[in-house]
Amino acid sequence: MNFNLTNEQMEYKKEVETFGRNKLNDKDGICEFSNEMWKKVAELGLLGVVVSEEYGGMNEDYLTAAIIFETLGYSCNNNGFIFAVNNHIWVAQNLIYLYGSDYLKNKYLYDMVQGNKIGAFALTECDSGSDAYNINSVATKSESGYVLSGNKMFISNGTIADVFIVFAKEKNDKERTLAFVIEKTYKGVRVGKEIEKMGLDSCPISELVLDDCVVPEKNILGSIENGRFIMMAALEWERIFEFAPHVGAMKRLIEKCTQYSNTRKQFNREIGTFQAVSHKISDMKKNYELSKLMLYKIAWLKDQGKSAFTEAAIFKIFVSESYIRACQDAMQIYGAYGYTKEYQIERELRDAMACSVYSGTNEMLRNTIYQMLSIESEMI
Repeated sequence: MNFNLTNEQMEYKKEVETFGRNKLNDKDGICEFSNEMWKKVAELGLLGVVVSEEYGGMNEDYLTAAIIFETLGYSCNNNGFIFAVNNHIWVAQNLIYLYGSDYLKNKYLYDMVQGNKIGAFALTECDSGSDAYNINSVATKSESGYVLSGNKMFISNGTIADVFIVFAKEKNDKERTLAFVIEKTYKGVRVGKEIEKMGLDSCPISELVLDDCVVPEKNILGSIENGRFIMMAALEWERIFEFAPHVGAMKRLIEKCTQYSNTRKQFNREIGTFQAVSHKISDMKKNYELSKLMLYKIAWLKDQGKSAFTEAAIFKIFVSESYIRACQDAMQIYGAYGYTKEYQIERELRDAMACSVYSGTNEMLRNTIYQMLSIESEMI
C-alpha cells in the first residue's frame, strides 16, 4: 500500500476539516437532530461520496471516503449527528446503490444523495440484537407483493427516516431472509416515539412497527435468494464506516488532553510531566495510529472488491474499546472538570459507550473472528 495521500485526498481532508469545525458544531444541535446541519452536509456532497455521478454522487473510492469520515469525526464534536449521517449513507442508501434494481435506484437514490429523503436500517428486534439471524418479522407472499408483520427496535434515524431497509423471514421458508425498501408512508407502517438513551442524543432511535404492511414486489432489495447476503454485507459496511469517525474523535481527544496536560499545574508542575498522565495520552496515540492503519487497509480491500468481514470485526472491536478507553482516560486527566458538562468530556464518554454494543456486541464479534479463523484453517 502507498500511504501517501493524493493531492485530491489532501484537499478533501482540508475542506472537510474546515467545514466540520465551522458548520457542524452548533451547540443547539447537540441534543437533537439538526435539519439545518443535514442540509449543509448534503449541499457539500458528502451524502453521495461513493455514489456515481448518474445519481448525483461524487463517485469517489472507499479509501477517500474513509479519510473524509475520519476527518469529519475529528472536526465535528457532535458524535450523534455524524452517527445519523453514517446510518443514512452506509446501511440504507449504500445498500440500494449496491444491490437495488434500476427501479429502486432511480426512485430513491437521487433524493437520498441530495438529502431530501433520510434512510434507516431496520434489522434489530426486541429478542434479536447480535443474534441477527433470529428475526421474527414475517413476510407473506400476496398477489400484490408481500405483507410484512413484525416489530423492529432501536432503529437509528427511526423518527426522521423516510425510507427503511427492512429484513424479514419468508413465512413459508423460515430459512430465507428477504430485504425490502419500505417508505414510512406505506399503510401498516408505524414509527414509535423517540427512545431516550444515554448518549448520541442528536441521532434519534425508535421502534418500527409493521402491521400487515403491503410492500410491492419490486421493492425487494436484491433478489429473494440473497437477503441474508445483503444483511451480512450491511453489517460489514456498518462496522467499517460507522467507526471511521471514532478514529477522528480519538485524535480530537488526544489534542485536547495534550493541551490540557501542558497547561494544568499541580504540585508546581504541568500534569503532563507525571507518567500517570503522559502514559495515558501515549496509549491514546498508539491506539489512534493502529486504528487509522486498520481503517485504511480495510478501505483499500473494499476498493479491490475484496471481502473484509473478519477485518471489519477486528476493527470494530479495537476502535470501540480504544475510543471508550480514551474517553475514560480523558476524564481522569481532566479530573473533576472532566465530570462537568462545561468541558464536554462526560458527553464524549456517554456517546462512546454505545459503540461496544451497536453493530454486534464486542463479545459476539470475538466469536465471529474465531469462527472465521476456524473456517480458514479448514481451507488450508
